[in-house]
Amino acid sequence: MRSDIVQKIWMDYLVFANNRAAGSRNKVQEFKLFTDLVNRCLVTVPARYPIPFSSADYWSNYEFHNRVIFFYLSCVPKTQHSKTLERFCSAMPANSRLALRLLQHEWEESNVQILKLQAKMFTYNIPTCLATWKIAIAAEIALKGQREVHRLYQRALQKLPLCASLWKDQLLFEASEGGKTDNLRKLVSKCQEIGVSLNELLNLNSNKTESKNL
Repeated sequence: MRSDIVQKIWMDYLVFANNRAAGSRNKVQEFKLFTDLVNRCLVTVPARYPIPFSSADYWSNYEFHNRVIFFYLSCVPKTQHSKTLERFCSAMPANSRLALRLLQHEWEESNVQILKLQAKMFTYNIPTCLATWKIAIAAEIALKGQREVHRLYQRALQKLPLCASLWKDQLLFEASEGGKTDNLRKLVSKCQEIGVSLNELLNLNSNKTESKNL
């Protein structure tokens, strides 16, 4: 059976099970059964798919799993969202969209310390996800963790050395912190060595300078 048909059947069944739980006299027991059903769905529907013409390589697609999880979230009280998201993130450590959803929730709840810890963990679990690096860095900046910001930039650029956005962010951070001119020049030189262009940023600054002189 085609995967899209299987997914539709599962979603229809989950909606039915949730409606049944909501209308039941024994809501606690029915919701437990609904939760078990959600877990069974997430386990049985594959998230890994073979890459065409390769028997050894796979790619992951969590689109359906996220749809199920976000539907489940809509069925539980908001006070349980954090624990629920943490549980699913633990089961799917490479699910970047789910990780970002958890970070968004912690930010909305103003849990900056928890946000910092979660974001840092995700930089290890999903090291190629630029958004998690930027959130981890932003959290440290908000908490005045300047030393950790430097370490995060160093780690991030080891994983994503060709990411111009990260280089530009670090350059702006160093400049805002009163970084020495020599250090800033070294950063620019290092970018040029590995082939990352900062022309857009430099042009932006030069345009601002020109506009001030007019």
